[in-house]
Order: sequence, then structure tokens, then C-alpha cells
Amino acid sequence: MSLSGRLIDAFLALEETRRFSLAAQRCHMSSPAFSQMVARLEDQVGVRLFDRTTRHVTLTPEGEVFAQGARRIASEMRAAIDDLQDRAQRRTGRVSVAGPPSLAADWLPQQLAVFHRRYPGIELRLRDVVSDVCLDTVRRGEADFGLNALPGNSLEFEAVKLLDEPLYLICRADDPLASRRKVRLSHLRQRAFIHTLRSGSVWQHLQPLLRDQDIQDTGFEVDQLGTLAGLVAHGFGISIVPRSALQLCQRDSLAAVPLEGAQASRPIYLVRPRHRSLSTAAAGLWALLLQGVPQLRRAPTSIRPQ
Repeated sequence: MSLSGRLIDAFLALEETRRFSLAAQRCHMSSPAFSQMVARLEDQVGVRLFDRTTRHVTLTPEGEVFAQGARRIASEMRAAIDDLQDRAQRRTGRVSVAGPPSLAADWLPQQLAVFHRRYPGIELRLRDVVSDVCLDTVRRGEADFGLNALPGNSLEFEAVKLLDEPLYLICRADDPLASRRKVRLSHLRQRAFIHTLRSGSVWQHLQPLLRDQDIQDTGFEVDQLGTLAGLVAHGFGISIVPRSALQLCQRDSLAAVPLEGAQASRPIYLVRPRHRSLSTAAAGLWALLLQGVPQLRRAPTSIRPQ
């Protein structure tokens, strides 16, 4: 049995007013049409719900039982509609976003803070994950969308490029390369190199390029950028990081030099599942991050403490 919302509304209107004419007005119907609707409802449920006289309308015992369920359904529908309206106005909701640790260190929290001030009722979640994990997190629905250097399979993901983020060499301040305004990959030939995680975007972006430079692999492959900075500061080698990661490598003894050349940047995309709609709250944050690109372009370019 399938009862329409109109039938339940008609029942409740008559149950509350106890007069067909008033209930019909409340439902914006003529009295004959309203009477037919009530009769159709009773026909569908198979029992009489109202006792009618020329002066009175009362609930039958079965009508009393039906009224309890009808009120509950109406209350749940009102609550559901109120919740949808709150979500449509971004008064409530939840958004989860995944991004690389470099962007999650400052720029993403900065944008999340702006969003939170505008929509304080929306619950926010941030997952700081490397490139491969980001796509899996979005794929599994653990994040509504992600920021990633890889756009993912175009059949599975929709990707919008935010920018191409410049890459920087980090080395000791007394390294000969530290005095250069820019460095090329050819300057890294025969240098000891400290790698970031293979599952991260920087490693995946650089490997084809470094393969021709005959670099010396130090054997270090680190997860945390603070660890990488410590290894560079203590003379174990040099490394390359994106601009947004420089603030995580701040040390007096280090220098950052921009990389030049056609491959001297990594792309950053907003990535979402192609066949899964964003909630109103998530769509709002997506739009805000697109607007926040100018702040990302102005990320600090020094690794010396300010």
C-alpha cells in the first residue's frame, strides 16, 4: 500500500478541525473533492477512519490508531524538509576534504577558517594524505573531494586545475647552489638526493626527470617534511619540494632556490567523483577553494624563519 502525502495531509486536517469545510479550505480544495479524498483514503486502508454526522466528525478507534502514525509521518517529513532547507542554506551539513600535507599545513586551514566563519553550522573534516591515498579516499567516499597533483582516471573523476605550483630546491645555506637565483635539474648531477614518499606527487613527478641526471640516491625516503629538512640541514643531501611545503622546512641553515624549466612545477587539481553529486555544503567549499587560488599563489618562498 502506498499512501500519498496529500492523503495524509487531508486526514490530519480533518482530524484537527473536525469539519469537512474547514479541512477542505486548509487543503485548498472544494468540499466535494475533499470528501472524495477522505473516502479514497478509507478505501485504501480498508477501514472507516471517521464517524460523520451532520454536526460532528469524530475519529473511529481505527482512526485513533491511524492518527498516531500519520502524525509521526508528518513530523518526520517536516523534520526532513527543515533539514534539507537548512542544508540548502548551508546552516547545517558536513564536508570532508582530502589534500597533501603541504597544502594542509596552512592554505587549506586558512580557507576552511573563511568557510567556517560564513557557515558556522557546517561540520568540517580535513584528511592530510599523499597523492595516491587522496584518490582512494575520495573514491571510497571518505572525503567529498580532494586536492591532488594527479587528476585521476577521467571516467571516474572530474578534475579542475587550480594552478601549477612551483618546485624549489632545498639545500644547506653554504651549498654552492644556494647562491643561485634559479637552478636547473642539470645542476643536480652527481648530487646526493633525499626522496619523498614514492606514493606522493613530488616523487612521481620528479622520477622521470631525475633519471637522466645521474643523481646519487642517499637511500632516504621520508614521509614528514620536517624530517627531510633535518636530513638536508645535517648534510645528507639535497631535495626538491613544492612551494607550499617550504614553511614546513624552516631552518636557519637552509636555503630554497626555485627550479626552472618546463617541468619545474607540479599541477594541483580539485578532484571529485564524476558520478556522485556534491552536497550543497561541499559545493560551497569547492567554490571557495577556487576563489582562494590567489592566496595560494602568494605562498612564502623562504625557508628562513621570519
